[in-house]
Amino acid sequence: MGGRAATVALVTGGRGFIGAAAARALAEAGFTTRIGARRARDGETACDLDSPQEVRAAVEGVSLVVHAAYGDVGAMAGQCRTLLDAMSAAGVENLIHLSSIAVYGAAQGTVAETTAATGALDAYGAAKIACEAAVRAWAEAAADGRRRAVVLRPGVVYGAGSRFWIDKMAERIRLGAWGVFGPAGEGPAPLVHVDDVAALIAAAAARLAGETCAGWPAALALNVVGPETPSWNAYFTALAARLGADPPRRIGGAALALRQTLALGAKVWRKAGLPGGARAALAPTRGEMALFARRATYPTLAARDFLDFAPRIGLDVGLDRSVGRQETRPDP
Repeated sequence: MGGRAATVALVTGGRGFIGAAAARALAEAGFTTRIGARRARDGETACDLDSPQEVRAAVEGVSLVVHAAYGDVGAMAGQCRTLLDAMSAAGVENLIHLSSIAVYGAAQGTVAETTAATGALDAYGAAKIACEAAVRAWAEAAADGRRRAVVLRPGVVYGAGSRFWIDKMAERIRLGAWGVFGPAGEGPAPLVHVDDVAALIAAAAARLAGETCAGWPAALALNVVGPETPSWNAYFTALAARLGADPPRRIGGAALALRQTLALGAKVWRKAGLPGGARAALAPTRGEMALFARRATYPTLAARDFLDFAPRIGLDVGLDRSVGRQETRPDP
């Protein structure tokens, strides 16, 4: 691939969970990094993806964009197209786009990058598919073949600052709203630590900068899942141990169904600002239970083949980096 070296990188959503980790990894790899944010602070770049004018200004003078911004699901596809239009106008040829394994829907078994979506897609998965289609069309539209896009499909990204898979799960465990779920929680958890995702972003950026992409498709899709995929039950148990909480109790059958029913009213109660009901509102949803039971694995061989990259952070080290080791709570 021709073109100038990608030494200046814009990270959309650069203050977010994945975006901030990516910005740090790129800076450590020698890139001049712009932190794109909707409400920019000192030293950051204004990059409201709902403002074509701001986006055009944000991409001026960069040669690589990492699109890690995440906001309203309904606006996601339109915002992606706004970014791609700005990149086309500015002549930016390199893109690393953060997608998700949600594009596979309910697919089970060995789910490679070529696997088609199965079952009904939720709004998030459908939006990610729409974004991927726009990215692919942008990359393939260049008559000279100089555009390159790397589409990353992470699994369940966790780490310090993960609002859902660490912080919210910790709250659920501490309140006794969570448990283990027997056979319904024995699906493999496609965990990947945010530092592994950031390292892959840096590796892809370096290859794009070095223009060593011979044999790549215009838009290269890569699964990103960590080296260990314990069952969801094992993950919840390990997280509870790190938090110093009691081991999660088994919840299933009628008890689980009752909790899910009570959660509907508790959420309404909490939304009204009324006191109490936090534990009931945090019960597992039916969508979560479908995820925990899914028997799917997401091989990362393409990342190895194209980038000589393999995720390295297993669960033990990943939880150390996420919550540290805490003393087990003493018996009362």
